[in-house]
Amino acid sequence: MRAPSMLASCLATSILAVALLPTALGKAVDLTSTKDFDAFVALKQPALLEFFAPWCGHCKKLAPTYDELAAAFGNDGKASATTKVTIAKIDADKNRDLGNRFAIKGFPTLKWFDGQDIDKLEDYGGARDLDTLAKFVEEKTGKKSNIKLPPPPVAVQLGRDNFDKIVLDDSKHVLVEFYAPWCGHCQKLAPIYEQVAKDFENEEDVVVAQMNANDPANNDIAVKHGVSSYPTIVFFSKDNKEGVLYQGGRDEDSFVKFLNDKASTFRTAGGKLSELAGRLPILDSIATRFFNAPLGEKRRDIVFEALNMLEDLKKRPNTTKAKEAAADYYMKVMDKVTLNPSYVEKETKRLSTLLSKHTSGAAALASSKVDEITRKVNVLGAFRTIPEENLKRLEEVAKQAKEKMQQAAKEAGIREPSTAEKVQKSAKEAAQQVKEKVAGHAHEEL
Repeated sequence: MRAPSMLASCLATSILAVALLPTALGKAVDLTSTKDFDAFVALKQPALLEFFAPWCGHCKKLAPTYDELAAAFGNDGKASATTKVTIAKIDADKNRDLGNRFAIKGFPTLKWFDGQDIDKLEDYGGARDLDTLAKFVEEKTGKKSNIKLPPPPVAVQLGRDNFDKIVLDDSKHVLVEFYAPWCGHCQKLAPIYEQVAKDFENEEDVVVAQMNANDPANNDIAVKHGVSSYPTIVFFSKDNKEGVLYQGGRDEDSFVKFLNDKASTFRTAGGKLSELAGRLPILDSIATRFFNAPLGEKRRDIVFEALNMLEDLKKRPNTTKAKEAAADYYMKVMDKVTLNPSYVEKETKRLSTLLSKHTSGAAALASSKVDEITRKVNVLGAFRTIPEENLKRLEEVAKQAKEKMQQAAKEAGIREPSTAEKVQKSAKEAAQQVKEKVAGHAHEEL
């Protein structure tokens, strides 16, 4: 007897669970019956009425959205005197008298009832997506739906007021999608393009933007940039504000590769940084040679070489804050290794642990902090032990590079500092570093 008793108990529990399910899905009120329709009209409640036919493909497509709309305004499929606004439907194929009464010629037909005169219904001719329908009802009644607004887009929204300010900024690379809200291809691209915007959100000199080119206010801008179909995607680099038509793939990987190539960034699909982020090839070989060099004069000479490289880098017209920050970190690591030979190993372990905890969810880091740590770990990777044979090759390459720099400086009439001048400069910099450390924190921060 226990088994049937347990089965009955389980069934009872299941029935109770179903009964307790929220009615958040909602359901439009069915007023197909003339009796039900007239009884509802007598309540004098405002309502959106859908005249449909069960066999109609457009009606079937609208059905789930229409029920969501009903849920958004608290409808549960039943007419009620306490309901503020009703979302109703009438099968005008089944009740043709009602269909004829309101001159229904096609399906679905949406009409607005103001709760007063049923013979003066207002035709609804707007879009049939949930947000547009809800906005229409809200404007008619002043009643707010319970639809939760989506977060604002990460892609920068352009218009007449800000297009030139953002796109023509010569400190930014800007990718612009010219779209139309009704365009099917644009709708398909929308989530992909938004993800690309998120991928590059932390890149200070890259902007992923979009503009509604179908808006009459933006028409002249669209015409100026040759927009004749949707979506049209144009890339405006820092040094070319005429714009170049993007003709690559419309998947995330293609967009990411394109922007990395054009803006010299190192993003991956999903927004993470690649293992090359923060690295400077010109300083990588110096870092490796420094790490493998014996203590003393050899390392000091390599530090001088790095300082010269750093000065040269900062004078270049195409340098960026990111490159300068990366170069400064190479120098910082050299300083730390000089004081503590095990610094690279310990710091790499510490930073990698932070990243692992973030990835596992054990710790939460801001995306900008994750980027910062990733760049540091990448640079630390340049300070590594290599075979003697490879080290000799690096030394030879460095010697050739130094000779070229000296020759270029000679041709430009620039005198290379003497060894004494280099030592004096190094001493001043070391004194300044000590002064800053004394004035600052005693512990190392990220």
